[in-house]
Amino acid sequence: MKEIMQNDVIDNLRSIDGNGTLLDILLEFEHMLDEQGMYGYENWKLGEVAHGPKLSRYWLNVTLMYPYLKMPNPRAALRLENIGCDVKFKKGTLKVPVTVKSQEDLDAKKKPKLKNHTVWLVDVWMPRKFVDEALTNRNIVDGDINQSELSKAYEAGLDDETNIGQDV
Repeated sequence: MKEIMQNDVIDNLRSIDGNGTLLDILLEFEHMLDEQGMYGYENWKLGEVAHGPKLSRYWLNVTLMYPYLKMPNPRAALRLENIGCDVKFKKGTLKVPVTVKSQEDLDAKKKPKLKNHTVWLVDVWMPRKFVDEALTNRNIVDGDINQSELSKAYEAGLDDETNIGQDV
């Protein structure tokens, strides 16, 4: 059983919040889950990012955490596996510091004692191509658009599908 410290989860979320690229990657990851219909299955929408996103040369890795009694439906993972993802379900323990009300709530080092909560960890390895394609397309759309050039293109008929591949 894997142990996760609540402070590590909070630090991970702070690093995502402080890095626009990681936030964009995580949003694209969430968009892929939505496109695959994951949120239609029981409890998938309850997941919290416990680790990641971590990028390697070909993969994006995100670990989602769920309360033990709210395990996400494993059948939904087949949708991700059908597009080339690798999904693993593991039991884990989330260690949360207790609220200090007395000396009994502190350990020998004068730090709050830790309370264990059993959780489900869903480790998703998604091919990086899905995120890279989406981010590339977003950069094209986010560029500045010259309205006069756009109007000229419409007037020239460049929006007509019969002109695709032809010089008009």
